Amino acid sequence: MPDRTDTTPSERRANLELRAVIDEMLERVRDFRRLTGAWTKDEREQAERELEVIMARVRAAATKTPSSS
Repeated sequence: MPDRTDTTPSERRANLELRAVIDEMLERVRDFRRLTGAWTKDEREQAERELEVIMARVRAAATKTPSSS
């Protein structure tokens, strides 16, 4: 994991949209990990699709310039 000493907590909270989608992604990953043993093939594929959608939102929020929000 990269050293984050150069990023102050206030800078990390500056992009609230990015923080929100990252939090959503982490919540879903935790849910998926907890439920993974009980899934059918179709349920697993659906979970993977859901994560792909969330990751696309993370990428979009991460690359959005502050002036375009």
